[in-house]
Amino acid sequence: MTFLPGYSPPPRGAARASRRGLFALRAAAALFAALLLAFVSAASISRAEPSPPREYQVKAAFLYTLLKFVEWPAGVVAGAPPPLCIAILGQDPFGDDLEAVRGKSAKGRTVVIKRYRRVEDVKECDLLFISSSERGHLGRILRQLQGSPILTVADQEGFCEAGGMINLITVSKRVAFEINVAAAQRAGLRISSQLLKLARIVVDEQRGAGQ
Repeated sequence: MTFLPGYSPPPRGAARASRRGLFALRAAAALFAALLLAFVSAASISRAEPSPPREYQVKAAFLYTLLKFVEWPAGVVAGAPPPLCIAILGQDPFGDDLEAVRGKSAKGRTVVIKRYRRVEDVKECDLLFISSSERGHLGRILRQLQGSPILTVADQEGFCEAGGMINLITVSKRVAFEINVAAAQRAGLRISSQLLKLARIVVDEQRGAGQ
């Protein structure tokens, strides 16, 4: 085997590790994409929509798929497992696209949808999407939710830096995401390593100030 001048091949063990890491990354990406595609395709078929999925149809699929990659603190519950709740705080940008999630199953639990106007009313919620209509109150909202095992999600610039957990962003007309791991850990949530491999990791202002 020949190499370009000035190139030093990595140690054989490092090369194997690099290949394993690349394979794991591709596998995680394929799994996440397959789950998203399955949801979006099912929603389009049920609504007889041959056109490409809309932005918030894709984001609704993201919210549902995220439920499969996050572990919430275990609770002591007798009888049937409680539902998994996706809630919207503020103006709802999803409309019927999020309703397609209602009644589906994730982690053996039925998904329910709730909508709130005020953060003070938020309760019994697992994933909270904070609408851009609440941008002016974001700091107060996140402080109000501190200590609660609620996965906070938004699609606002600077959301993770402000202490939010997952921010949906658009890159080259595709939906991607940022994750604030420290914020999730402070809430007692555990995010799958498969999901972390696909995200841009963000350090929030609270953690950065303490370093």
